Amino acid sequence: MQGSKWVEQWGEIVEDPNWSRRSVGQMYFPQFLVGMTATLLVVLGWTFMSTGSVWESLGWTFLAGVVLQAGYFVAVLWLVQAESRATDESKASDAGAPAKLPGPFERDGTSTR
Repeated sequence: MQGSKWVEQWGEIVEDPNWSRRSVGQMYFPQFLVGMTATLLVVLGWTFMSTGSVWESLGWTFLAGVVLQAGYFVAVLWLVQAESRATDESKASDAGAPAKLPGPFERDGTSTR
């Protein structure tokens, strides 16, 4: 099928007609939200079973949530920095090459090639 995009969704590769700019292998917000909620529920249950105190378990769960958010923020900053570094390196390697401009009939979609 021409023009279709294949994406990985929940561990399997499927054809997605509504393909977005999200590339394969990247974590996106709903996946992060489900994972974080599951992790915090495990922390809540574990600390409640260990301490027997609802308030102490809520406190530890809140602290775990703050640590998870800080880690997610650092990971996003690292990914953005790595992407900008790769972009800067590609710009530096293309600096000596002549510009590749399309011909007059290639940019408007009327080209027969």
